[in-house]
Amino acid sequence: MNEFLEENYSFLVTMTSIIYCMLGFVLIFFNTPQTSIYAPYRKSKRLLATGMLIMSIDIWIWLACFNGEWTYTNDWEVSFDTILFYLVGICFSFSFSNLINHQYISKRRCKITAIKFGATSCFALFAMLDALQEYRPILQTIALLGIVELWFQHVFYFHRTYLQYNVELANYFSSDKRHFLKWLNITHWLLYILFAFAVISITSGAIINWLLQFYIVAVNFYITINFINHARECGNLQLASEGGGIHTDENKCLSALDTKKEENAIAAGNSYKNKRKEDFRNILRPRLALWLKEKAYTQEQFTIEELASRLHTNKTYLSTFIKEEYGMSFSSWISSLRIEEAKRIMANDPKQKLIDVAYMAGFSSLAYFSSVFAKSEGISPSAWLRGFSRNSEGEQ
Repeated sequence: MNEFLEENYSFLVTMTSIIYCMLGFVLIFFNTPQTSIYAPYRKSKRLLATGMLIMSIDIWIWLACFNGEWTYTNDWEVSFDTILFYLVGICFSFSFSNLINHQYISKRRCKITAIKFGATSCFALFAMLDALQEYRPILQTIALLGIVELWFQHVFYFHRTYLQYNVELANYFSSDKRHFLKWLNITHWLLYILFAFAVISITSGAIINWLLQFYIVAVNFYITINFINHARECGNLQLASEGGGIHTDENKCLSALDTKKEENAIAAGNSYKNKRKEDFRNILRPRLALWLKEKAYTQEQFTIEELASRLHTNKTYLSTFIKEEYGMSFSSWISSLRIEEAKRIMANDPKQKLIDVAYMAGFSSLAYFSSVFAKSEGISPSAWLRGFSRNSEGEQ
């Protein structure tokens, strides 16, 4: 069994190389709208495609160095692996980060990354020199530490920004859009498993390495399919970034500073500003009460910007008001209103189909309605309806 797997391992990696190449070209030729709002997505698409193609090239280099012996290691191959893995890391890191912060790829970050890549490449190339053969393990280790530093920096940045972006989405859209980003979080956990798998495979036999190749292919299929599907909501999600946005220290812009000033003005502790704040609330409450009376929240989708425009205020003030008045984000508040409306509809007409209840309450689908309802009430809509019917019969 092992002999067969070892003999045919080169065939397996040849196939995986072809698959990576195909995935890269699928991404390249995948048609996306040429509007400015899709510009960050197109940039991420090109980066991800480049990463796939580099992975394919790396395998072909390995095949060129492979002499048929399973335990054979070529020092040139190790150095080229390090350089190409670093490039793949840059492509994937920039691609994923750019999806959740469209200002991520700045000139400053590109310069810093280029310097780090140059330093890592130098150590990897120096390790190939016969004159430095004595120091080869040290040089290769330093080069590998460059890759480790790149991924640790990305992991820290991504998860911090991912959480911030989820908050932005929750405070902008009336429906919870955060599930459209879950694939990015899942992708990162799949990559962490891949890294651990790859480390184990270094000292393992053919079976583990075959499994590793299947796993890598599966992960890259998952990434490619979800990346393509992400295009459907990319334009809508971009609105939250443009409306509020994720701004790191190096990417702050005037609108973010202005928003901060407005928030500081609202939250200031002196009596004059507190009076202004209370005056603002007294003006907004009757406007919001009228909007609630009309049950305008049962519209399937709208943003906090659209609601703020209707109430003749801005989204910063409205978001602050909702958080302080109701203690929740914009989307959570709208969901709670819709759930109460759904319960009212079911109580008044228990024979109403749940899918009709979902649409009448403002939810986009029965599945989404059931998910939000269960999360809020602890039971499914159908279970709630059965319980309500039993209680009603008991009272009679």
